[in-house]
Parts: sequence; structure tokens; C-alpha cells
Amino acid sequence: MNKNKLVLFDIDGTLIKKGNKKHTLSFSYAFEKVYGIDASIDIIDHSGKSDKQVILEVLKKKGTSEQRIRSKIDEAMKEMAVFYEKNIIGDKLYLLDGVEELLRKLEKNGVLLGLVTANLEPIARAKLKNVNLNDYFKLGGFGGEDENRTNLVKIAIKRAEDNFRFKSDKNIFVVGDTPRDVISGKEAGVRTIAVTTGKYSKEELKVENPDFIFENLTYGKEILKAIVS
Repeated sequence: MNKNKLVLFDIDGTLIKKGNKKHTLSFSYAFEKVYGIDASIDIIDHSGKSDKQVILEVLKKKGTSEQRIRSKIDEAMKEMAVFYEKNIIGDKLYLLDGVEELLRKLEKNGVLLGLVTANLEPIARAKLKNVNLNDYFKLGGFGGEDENRTNLVKIAIKRAEDNFRFKSDKNIFVVGDTPRDVISGKEAGVRTIAVTTGKYSKEELKVENPDFIFENLTYGKEILKAIVS
């Protein structure tokens, strides 16, 4: 394996189509069960934010103290994961165009593949298993580990260093569909690839100055060249 190349992918809107209602419902379920609060994540702008950050922001907006939120946040995230894993059964998620072909090409070229996702790890893994992609990704930084997405990038890199003897800080790429993906990658000191497969336009993503920007992942040859060359 080429341990000097690491690519960290976002999931929702980058690998799979957004709009998975079961994930959204898992928040409402946990808010009610753990905190006794009726709330939806749609009361905030949650795009690109970690699940942990979303819990904090929604419940603060509903008037809950940060101390109370944090005292039960691990329990809330556990309930979210249980709800999601139970209710995703029978659902079918959909890959975005070009995803599997690109992953195969990267794997063939010995690139280490990982995740930086807002999702809790059990939810992320359930989604990837649903579309038969889970085995591609050996490590990650997940949305239950920190509310700051930049720290999730750093967590993923540390796991690559600890578990795969990854040593280079110059050949790390974050791939995502939101400005927060680009911002987190740049703040972590890595290169960024933006794709316009989510709700943000090319012009909106360009504001954050990603190193590369593509319409989607069907540009596999060009993306591979950007990463491997």
C-alpha cells in the first residue's frame, strides 16, 4: 500500500445521495427519549456539521443548557445509532455517479482510503454497508468524536499514522461537497477536492479556494491524476 497517499471522503452528498430521512429522524428520536424534548434538526443549518455539533446547536436553540446537553450526549448518540441501524433495514441508499469506479482506481493505485464524516461511526458504517462500500474505508474521523470538523480530519490522519504507518503530511486530500469540507481540510493543513454533488454550486464552493473542484466523481481520470501524480 502507498502509505504516502491518504484520501479522506465525506459521505452524504459526496459518496451517496443526500436525503436519508432515517438519519434525520434518529436525532428527533434521541432528543425525545434522552432529553424529553420535541425537536427537529431543521431548525438550524446543519449541512456539513458533525452529528455531535448538531445535537448541541439544536438543543441550545430549544433552551437547553450546555451542561445538561453534554451530560447526556453520549447516551443520545448511542440512541441515535440504535434507532438508525434498526430502521435502515429494508431501505436502499444510492451511490452518486462515478463513486465506485474512482474508489477502485484509488485502491488499485495503493492509496489509503478513509472517511471524514459528520455521521456517527455506526451510522456511517451502516450507510456504507447498505451500498457495499464499507470495506474500502479502513479508518476515519467520525461525527460523534468531536463537534469541530477540522479535528475530525486530524483524528483520521492520526489513525492513519498509528495503524498504517502513514508518514507524509503533503499528500493528504479531503473530498467533500460542502464549504465546511473545504474549510476543515485547509485548517488541518491538507489538500482539498470539492465536488458539486450536494446543494452547493461551483461558485459557492470556489469561495473557500479548494485545490481542485469537479462537477462530480465521474471525472475519475482527472481526480486520480490530481491525487497520484
